[in-house]
Amino acid sequence: MADFWNIIVESNTFNFAILVIILAVVFAKIDLPGILEKIKNDIASTIENAKHEKLKADEELKSAKIKSDSVAAEIKNQLSNAEISAKNLSDNILKNTDESIKRIEDNVKKVIIAEEKRLSNKLTQDTVSKAIEIAKSNIISKLDANMHEKLIDDSINEIDKVKL
Repeated sequence: MADFWNIIVESNTFNFAILVIILAVVFAKIDLPGILEKIKNDIASTIENAKHEKLKADEELKSAKIKSDSVAAEIKNQLSNAEISAKNLSDNILKNTDESIKRIEDNVKKVIIAEEKRLSNKLTQDTVSKAIEIAKSNIISKLDANMHEKLIDDSINEIDKVKL
């Protein structure tokens, strides 16, 4: 058994030695410190990029806050301007409406005055026409009456002349 044990120990030692040699060759071929240094540099670079991106994001956030503040102020300004414009427009509409109403009232007054004059003229013409007709009838009736009297007087005169 001692021999057997020696064989196993020697065998494990031999296997261990071979494993160490293989690892030494692999580590010699692989530049482990270079790879670790590259990984370290990549991590440092990533950290620097993250810091830079964080600063950039902070600046963009500040810029966005400033813009949002200016947008709020601009909206307030636009609302104020819109309110002023609406008031001016309303005032102009009221003024123009008042002026239009006044012009319409003036035109209505002019039309009423013209219509009153036309009706007055027509009534005057009708009155004059009626007065002329009445006067004509009066004259004709008086002439007829005077003519009858004159004819009667003339006849009496003629009869008186004949008697003499």
